[in-house]
Amino acid sequence: MRKTLFLIILTVLQSCCLTVNGQNLQFYREDILFSLKENKVVTDAEYYFCNVGDKDIRVTLFYPFPENTKELIDSLVVEDLKTSTVIPYHDARSGIFFEIFVKAYGQSAYRVYFRQRLKEDHFSYILNSTKTWGKSLDFANYELQIPLSIIPDSLSYPPDTSFILNDTLFYRWKMVDFMPDKDLEVFFH
Repeated sequence: MRKTLFLIILTVLQSCCLTVNGQNLQFYREDILFSLKENKVVTDAEYYFCNVGDKDIRVTLFYPFPENTKELIDSLVVEDLKTSTVIPYHDARSGIFFEIFVKAYGQSAYRVYFRQRLKEDHFSYILNSTKTWGKSLDFANYELQIPLSIIPDSLSYPPDTSFILNDTLFYRWKMVDFMPDKDLEVFFH
């Protein structure tokens, strides 16, 4: 019964979000820093939205996590970057729900920060969910920081730049008009 009710609520929320997105709410940029350390990865992400309509928008968004990783996530914080206010969120089986607010013809930015324990020498971050917005991101900036004691085996997207600074390997991606065709995956040993 609870599962059925959850699926109904999820469907209503997703259709609401997609309707609003298609009309006036636009997700246009994301900047994400991944810091890999031994058996965990820290994700510090900023998401940017704009409202191209003449009415304020308040909507609940679903933030997905990769399959079978939700129980490995701790230290989760969602924050409104304009007001520096921590935003409450609601747990779901494979992610969280949180509410955003964007004034008419305005912009807003939200930060999602979490630490994820790793069971294997691999982590992934869902990028494919961008497709649900029906529009590519104007800008996407990603950075991966790895201590030199960890050796990367493969990355699902080749980085634009890489360099070493203070015993840390940095990978950076700068995307323009970006519609992901796969998730970000990092394998290492």
